[in-house]
Amino acid sequence: MFLLVVAFDERVQMCRIMSCAPHPTVIARTRSLDLRSSRSIRAVISSLPVVRFSSKPVEPEGAGDLRSDQEPVDLTILTEANGGAGPADTATPEDCEDQDSSPAPIWTSIDWKICGLLLVASLLLVGLHVRSYESLSPIDELQHIDYVIRAGDFDIPVRNDRVGQEALAEAACRSVDAPGYVGPACGLATYDPNDFQENGFNTAVSQFPPYYVTTGVGARLLTAVGLFESKVTAARMLGAVWLAAALSVTWYLMACLGLRRRSRAPVIALLLVTPLTIFHAGATVNADVSLMLTGALATLATVKYEAGRLRWWWVPLVYVGVILVEATNILAVAACGLYLMVRRIPDATASLTQRLAPLTILPALLLFRVEVAGRLHAKFFPTAQVFVSTDSMSSAPMFIVHRTESVSFEKVIAQLSSTFTPVRNPYLSPPLRSQLTIAGLELTNWLLIALLFSAAIVVVSSARLTWLSRITLVMLLAAGPFYTFYFAYFSNQDFAAPARFALPLVPLMAIAASSAIQRRSTLLAVWGVAALTGLNTVFQLLTA
Repeated sequence: MFLLVVAFDERVQMCRIMSCAPHPTVIARTRSLDLRSSRSIRAVISSLPVVRFSSKPVEPEGAGDLRSDQEPVDLTILTEANGGAGPADTATPEDCEDQDSSPAPIWTSIDWKICGLLLVASLLLVGLHVRSYESLSPIDELQHIDYVIRAGDFDIPVRNDRVGQEALAEAACRSVDAPGYVGPACGLATYDPNDFQENGFNTAVSQFPPYYVTTGVGARLLTAVGLFESKVTAARMLGAVWLAAALSVTWYLMACLGLRRRSRAPVIALLLVTPLTIFHAGATVNADVSLMLTGALATLATVKYEAGRLRWWWVPLVYVGVILVEATNILAVAACGLYLMVRRIPDATASLTQRLAPLTILPALLLFRVEVAGRLHAKFFPTAQVFVSTDSMSSAPMFIVHRTESVSFEKVIAQLSSTFTPVRNPYLSPPLRSQLTIAGLELTNWLLIALLFSAAIVVVSSARLTWLSRITLVMLLAAGPFYTFYFAYFSNQDFAAPARFALPLVPLMAIAASSAIQRRSTLLAVWGVAALTGLNTVFQLLTA
């Protein structure tokens, strides 16, 4: 500890730091103008009060059960480092108008090891599912497999294209996990596309190719070096890499927001072992596999921009990029736009342009999705010309069955809970179908709901985390009605919104849930549910 002695001369101001006994105080003394008078010095010093600064910052209420990953800062050390500057010159959270400016994230070798563990866990869970689930998913996996195989050869399918022979052969030999489906025999020289789902039309061609090219080239390389015999198996296993990347970026994003490792870990574990994550975000060939990663990247860009660590023009580039990877990312981008609106508009320290700019995000987003994206796709991947109506993709059974001419607002409102939360209504593949799995889903769902509401309403850790939690709640509730309305109004299709459409919001769910863990009892509850559901998932996959 140090005594800060400030002496004023008529011509020169001098500062000295004098050692004393190790008592946790900082004593400010002022010398008189006459340095030669020791009596005057003692008189002035003895008349000054003693000011004490604690070396341990005050903890927020309710945080006593969980210690932060950051060590407390001794203000006297800061005083010394600042060349003897007093406490008024040292910024503390209490001195700042905005207390949400988080420090640089703690990222050490521990975090790299955690990312490695996430990769190993993802490979294990996805590998177990791939081993026990050879048939194709009924969620258009045949069409996505065809897209991946062709994109691996840089041959992008277009509208009205039929599924190629390699993908048809995979479907014939694997079959399709759909009630009443009976496909052709395995091993035929050629296959008729009309004997398969949707009359063999590739209904995935409306997607932009980034996911398919990445996965297709990777699957082609893995089969070329002999790691896998089938491109389908290779593409499914690459889903584990997508999943691990999504969880790792989410882990880093949570660190940027100042969340403790011990509150991050159980939430990540809880989400990792759910069927939503394993099946939809990992173990099947589908562009949905990319949604968690792209949603996390959009949120990360938003947080970095708000903190002043990312130039503004990166934000629209990232937003457009994630939508071009998968259009469902419109949910994540809308959430980020709402967040910037509620944070920037009331900010009196920002310029008028900075405060009003977030208002343009949602209109620009809708315009890009409805008008620009479709035109871009049509320009670069033009529709294949056909002369018979049955050769048009619009004749596929799924488009005929779900055809509608109006918007049913009753059906729109009925979708309010379809994606709240998405872990509740995933597709359960046969290896995961059991009453124990369903019970685990219900338990996980209610726990996440409790954590989300707690973070949004009860636990006020910071304005940044509170607003992220509130917007996550709004988006989870709005996603189902939005998509049902969107399909009916813009595409004349009556589709119920599946739970997997909320995958871009899962990173935001992880942030909100983690921020709500303030006490040891909550921490143990989340770990308990994660452990029970994880053990059941592994048991189901091993015994399937």
